[in-house]
Amino acid sequence: MEREIEVLGGSTLESVVYTLLAAKSRGEHVYCIFNGHKLHSDSVSMDSAYMEVCGYTKAEHDHKMNEWQENYKKQEEIAKQRAKENIPSWIKKGQELIFPERYEEWEKCVQARANDLYHGLELDSALEIMQALENGASMEEASKILDNQGHSGMSASLVRNILFSFSSRGPEFWEATAYGEISPENKKILEDKKQENMKLAQINVSKTDDTKKHM
Repeated sequence: MEREIEVLGGSTLESVVYTLLAAKSRGEHVYCIFNGHKLHSDSVSMDSAYMEVCGYTKAEHDHKMNEWQENYKKQEEIAKQRAKENIPSWIKKGQELIFPERYEEWEKCVQARANDLYHGLELDSALEIMQALENGASMEEASKILDNQGHSGMSASLVRNILFSFSSRGPEFWEATAYGEISPENKKILEDKKQENMKLAQINVSKTDDTKKHM
């Protein structure tokens, strides 16, 4: 009688085939379900399994995977080079939108984000929203920009945190785009940031007034 064997999470099709073939060599009649396909030890071969599950042979599968990996490496190199070239531009654009007291931290942020997972794409997104807020966009409008940027949960979180850290309206934006109830701890952090932004705004208004007086 044929019995089912369990496929462990993370198993590859190749390892499943070897398991079935090993069972066949022991005279066992077993089957398993892999990605919705039923594979039998009595009739399985490496190519038949790949044809059943993937639609092409093992050799064709390996060739496609190698092509994909090569293309991925090329795209990664292009993204890394783009990020490296864009660092001065990101720094300049950001400094035009934030308080001077945050210039140094902004440069550190740009360098870190340019060399991280998304190669600075979240900087482009953050700068787009920061510019919109500086131009007077409402929080609803800014939130829609974030929604339309096509983020994953992780990249959206990065953009929100960049806005929180550097934009004069960052805490308000973070609140407007929060999911669920904001914890008391986060409310305190948001309020502290708002107070910090108010102080920096007053300092920079005073600096501007002093400059005008001496012109």
